[in-house]
Amino acid sequence: MTARIAELPASVAARIAAGEVIERPAAALKELMENALDAGAKRVDIALEKGGVQLMEVRDDGEGVAAEDLPLAFRRHATSKARRLEDLDAIATLGFRGEALASLAAAAQTDMVSRTADESHGWAFSPGADDAPRPAAAPPGTKIAARNLFAELPARRRFLRTAATEAAHCIVAVQRAALAAPTVAFSLTTDGRPRLNLPPRESEIGRLTDLFPVLRENLLAVNENAGPFELRGAVFSPSLGATAKSVGQFLYVNGRFARDRILKRAVSDSLRDLSHDGEPGWALFLSMPAAAVDVNAHPAKLEVRFAEPGAVFEFVRRAVGKTAAKPLGAPMRDQAFRVDNNSDSDSGSDSNFAADSSFAKPPSSGGASPGPSVLRLGKSEPDSSGRSIEAWRRMFAEAGGDFHPATDGDVSQNNPSPDDDDQPLGRAIGMMHDIYIVAENRAGLVVIDMHAAHERILFEALKRACDAGRTRAQPLLSPERTPLSPVQAAALRENEKTLAAVGVEARLVGEDQGEISATPLGVAGRADPAKLLAEMLDDLAEFGASERAAVLRDRALSTVACHAAVRANTRLSADEMNALLRQMEQTERSGSCNHGRPCWQQIDRAYFDRMFRRGR
Repeated sequence: MTARIAELPASVAARIAAGEVIERPAAALKELMENALDAGAKRVDIALEKGGVQLMEVRDDGEGVAAEDLPLAFRRHATSKARRLEDLDAIATLGFRGEALASLAAAAQTDMVSRTADESHGWAFSPGADDAPRPAAAPPGTKIAARNLFAELPARRRFLRTAATEAAHCIVAVQRAALAAPTVAFSLTTDGRPRLNLPPRESEIGRLTDLFPVLRENLLAVNENAGPFELRGAVFSPSLGATAKSVGQFLYVNGRFARDRILKRAVSDSLRDLSHDGEPGWALFLSMPAAAVDVNAHPAKLEVRFAEPGAVFEFVRRAVGKTAAKPLGAPMRDQAFRVDNNSDSDSGSDSNFAADSSFAKPPSSGGASPGPSVLRLGKSEPDSSGRSIEAWRRMFAEAGGDFHPATDGDVSQNNPSPDDDDQPLGRAIGMMHDIYIVAENRAGLVVIDMHAAHERILFEALKRACDAGRTRAQPLLSPERTPLSPVQAAALRENEKTLAAVGVEARLVGEDQGEISATPLGVAGRADPAKLLAEMLDDLAEFGASERAAVLRDRALSTVACHAAVRANTRLSADEMNALLRQMEQTERSGSCNHGRPCWQQIDRAYFDRMFRRGR
């Protein structure tokens, strides 16, 4: 017999809704913090017990809730933030659905005390227990306390983790909210133990370094504008390795923490030249017209949709890419990753810039160092690899690049001033173990990994050479056909010229097949042509652009650069060392090699003063 349709009782519907909005304590905490920020709070204090399951208390000094509105605040779809359907097209607040407090009251014993600025006292209300608000002593603002979360929802409570795990998720939720509102002070205690105490800051960068001190001198600042778009924030140095990844990735759209595949892909494409061994962390804040983004695409408001995803993708990709390639023009004290006697940081520079040529002295002798000397000026040695200067010149000519061998007669670079702001990497004073160049600059000492630095210089030079000559197509021995989905077929029909511009020659055969007859020069043998075409079409359909061919090309060039770069146990002359420093100062992304290892590291004079107790 077919079951009849019946309307669910209000109590059952409320608990179902509670399970959708409040998955765990951190989700409830997120909603309460967003309400506090929407109320104009300048300070938010949070106290948790047993990971927020036993008690979750959030206090703020915002505008408060009027006594007559307290019962309404706990009803579903009751809100002060939207009145008409048109309001949903330009949402400027964090919370707006009017479900958070109703869901929390269905999932936990909830009490609320609030006072507006024009009232002499506050009002308390407990949904389900009170018929009307009652007077209560309270400062201006709001306090909400939730106890015994999911006590009446045993199925949901069984899926909670340990108190420590739930507390960790709550800490992440507070970090995200605090980054979104740097001018607001936050404090967090768990089981009576202070965990966070964040004073107000003027910018997201200030708040970011409060939360993660290791990033303080390991950031690439992002600040770009284009039309209605603005992007602020920072990329963490790839040289931090696992440390940067442990901090994570933070994306905000109009002040709202969000997850979005389009923007994540845009950032990944922009940063792929910093490291092929993993993407660094980042915190980015995108501002755009509210009408151009839909924030109502997910029950927990964690996902967004863009009216023009292709435009947003391209703006973010270019903005982050421009930052990743900025020059080493700022003072070293602002850009260097310093060694400190209280720090175990092993990071390198965050400096990146543009070059016209490559450091091109061929590798010297790979033999062992003659003697125990650690720091000394190098001497030019024959190239034991057997590669003549002419051979090096031919190699670069074939790639379209220039080769300018350094000579001992080039005395103009022999003794640069260590205080020259135009040469921030300073003056080479010697080599250490025939691996590291040691240079003196205004801030102190700079230590350079010559192989990593040369590898980056060669890689950027090879890329420029390919770009200047346009990517050439290499015909396949025989064209390959591959089945296409309707979306892929439409993308191919609309983008044949776009594909040809990056060296992929393909056409539509029938309604559901594609034929590829050429791939970019240098990609052949490194990728399956049919798979490459399908992936590029997927990119074009979703993002409006494809970087697949460029990724493969750059990986090939990276391999060439790694094998061609000067090797360890090679002794360079003073002219060669200084030539390498000058090329680094002109080369994009010279803070790290093609694999994400640091190229150089600044050691401040203050470090030595502390070591030798000068001034004490």
